[in-house]
Amino acid sequence: MATKEEFFAALAPSSIESTPMPEIAEATVDGPLREHFIQVLEAVGGCLGEGDLLADVNRRVAELVSQKLQVLSLVEGVAGNRDPESVHDPHDLKDIDYTVAPARLAVAENGSVWISGEDLVTRNSVFICEHLIAVVDEGCITGTMSEAMGRVGRVGGGWGVFISGPSKTADIEQALVMGAHGARTMTVYILRRAEHQA
Repeated sequence: MATKEEFFAALAPSSIESTPMPEIAEATVDGPLREHFIQVLEAVGGCLGEGDLLADVNRRVAELVSQKLQVLSLVEGVAGNRDPESVHDPHDLKDIDYTVAPARLAVAENGSVWISGEDLVTRNSVFICEHLIAVVDEGCITGTMSEAMGRVGRVGGGWGVFISGPSKTADIEQALVMGAHGARTMTVYILRRAEHQA
């Protein structure tokens, strides 16, 4: 029986010569991050909320509630008509029309927002709703996913999810279907930094 050294010696002639890793330029985003984020958000099917104050988010939620829609708000200072404290099981959200969720980061490169599981009552809160409203501070917009990943741990690690626009798939007969695996629409409110910190 061959020893370990003999085995590795026999393999040595067939080993592949190591090559250095290629240098890959890091992605960058040119221009103002806010404007780039909005442009990409709209390109992936999302939309920008009207206004940049928490009062604007409250006004929109009040309109939705007045239409007898079920609104779960997880954003401090924004009241929906579904109490987050009443949610004990993911199935409790089966009839949610809108979820209003705080986003800790936004990424200009791909129009996505990062939502931390620490801010949700259940992980499905942002997927089971028909419509998602994300609220992010304008100072939390990063240029690229690389930058965002570097900040995730600093803004609350653990489970979280990047969401870019509404859910979409074109698997079946190459027909684009919105909302197949999550929200049919996604609206992002970008709050003025001073407003959000107040």
